[in-house]
Amino acid sequence: MLTLPLEKPGAARPKLQLSLNKGARFTVQVRWECDADHADDVDVHALEAVNDGAGAKVTELSAVLSTYNTTRMNPRGGVLQTQADGSFQTPSGGLAHSGDMRVQNNSESIVIDGAKIPLGVNEIPILVTVHEADHGDGHDGGEEDEDEPAFGDIDLCVITLTDDAGRELGAYQLSSEFKDFNVVQLGSILLGPDGWEYAAVGRGFNGDFNDVLAHFS
Repeated sequence: MLTLPLEKPGAARPKLQLSLNKGARFTVQVRWECDADHADDVDVHALEAVNDGAGAKVTELSAVLSTYNTTRMNPRGGVLQTQADGSFQTPSGGLAHSGDMRVQNNSESIVIDGAKIPLGVNEIPILVTVHEADHGDGHDGGEEDEDEPAFGDIDLCVITLTDDAGRELGAYQLSSEFKDFNVVQLGSILLGPDGWEYAAVGRGFNGDFNDVLAHFS
């Protein structure tokens, strides 16, 4: 597993103050663009995690908001029910996903409802993955990496945070530093004594989504 923290050792992660209200609602939207002639699919995921100082951890699959954890995508092992419109949520309702969107130049979003987040959950890591790509001639690269999805195939990937009134609180663009990774933790929503904060993390992984879960469990 590869990791690429952007901050220097000992440096405090920059945080965006979101709300002093622990019951506040936020929307995290991930938008991607790719002008090349292939079908890259970017997915956004979130975890209802507990961080006691040793990193964010989840102990139950029901705390994993991911299309890979839905009854539609994974009928044998998915624990989250998929609704008719494709949306799904954690049992608490604290995290709700708009649904898998497998169309180029599109977006997916997650609504975080602070009033429904389970007691003890104090960190919500936000991750994006590149799903298996069917490449055409739009990107340079040899045959070896032609079937390997990575963020180098994505021209633009932006995370935007908005409040319940639709006001934009912050926007972050994924840089070219992550072109060789197929999973990136964009940041975490943190619950502290002063309410909610967003910390931009920037950590790249290579592997499948289970490899990522191993880092958080």
